[in-house]
Amino acid sequence: MHSFEEISFDEVKEKALQIGWDDVGITPARIPEADIADYLTWLSKGYHGDLAYMENKMRCAPQELLPNAKTAILFITNYKQEKVPFQQGKGIIASYARGRDYHHLHRKRLKTFIHWLEQRSGQQGIAKGFSDSTPVLEKALAVQAGLGWFGKNTLLIHKKFGTFILLSGLFTTLEFASPIVALRLPRCGSCQRCIDFCPTQALVSPYQLDATKCLSYHLIESKKEIPAEIQKKNPGYIFGCDLCQDACPHNVRSPLSLVQEFTPEKGIGTHLTKERLNALTDTPEALFGTPLQRKGVPGLQQTAHSLGLKINS
Repeated sequence: MHSFEEISFDEVKEKALQIGWDDVGITPARIPEADIADYLTWLSKGYHGDLAYMENKMRCAPQELLPNAKTAILFITNYKQEKVPFQQGKGIIASYARGRDYHHLHRKRLKTFIHWLEQRSGQQGIAKGFSDSTPVLEKALAVQAGLGWFGKNTLLIHKKFGTFILLSGLFTTLEFASPIVALRLPRCGSCQRCIDFCPTQALVSPYQLDATKCLSYHLIESKKEIPAEIQKKNPGYIFGCDLCQDACPHNVRSPLSLVQEFTPEKGIGTHLTKERLNALTDTPEALFGTPLQRKGVPGLQQTAHSLGLKINS
């Protein structure tokens, strides 16, 4: 039986790619102090709005999620889809939400990887997986693991896949001989296209997002009525928003996702019309297993109405 000291990063990467992830990094299970400070400052400004779950300080303490956690393994999944134009009478669905819910894919992959890690190390109960539904500052860990850098749009930018990526990972009590740690260098330079392109000015300054102004916050997360000033500035989204990503030069040449579950054919698609919304009233189960299930048919209809989208009668 192998001992865990023999597990190399190359072996971890080979297994991760085999399972279906697009990239992987390893780093100590510690959140950098600078990122904790930035996070607490962001909270103190109220930029998280009604997202009370963001206040969970466990995000800063991996050992609260997994006692004796020593290593974090971070995984990248590319979800990029074709950019679609705005069309009168149709509400655009953000690219991440056009197919199946990525959380299901993450859970399946993490379960497979953790099973392999336990078998490979000969130890049980040594790892706990996480996705963005778990209180972890995963972007900070991903930067520390050398998987990318923070963009001015507050998203992680991967050198190959840009910003259209999803993060998942795990904490483990195992230690690896050579964690990959990269220098934290800004890679946006003087570019601020994402800031200039945001129709609601939610990016109040470089690396600072006021979620209460963000289209995605209002079209996905918030249960309240969408403010009139936000409604007026929505160019045509009914669920989520891709604008700050579409503006980013690092996404110009990044490849489309090869994951079939993310394609529009596997979910609701790229747009919603009034006719489709009316049809969903009779078949709400069509939303099951997709990100739009979170909003539900009544929520989507309310959004379409409150945003004043010119959806066909």
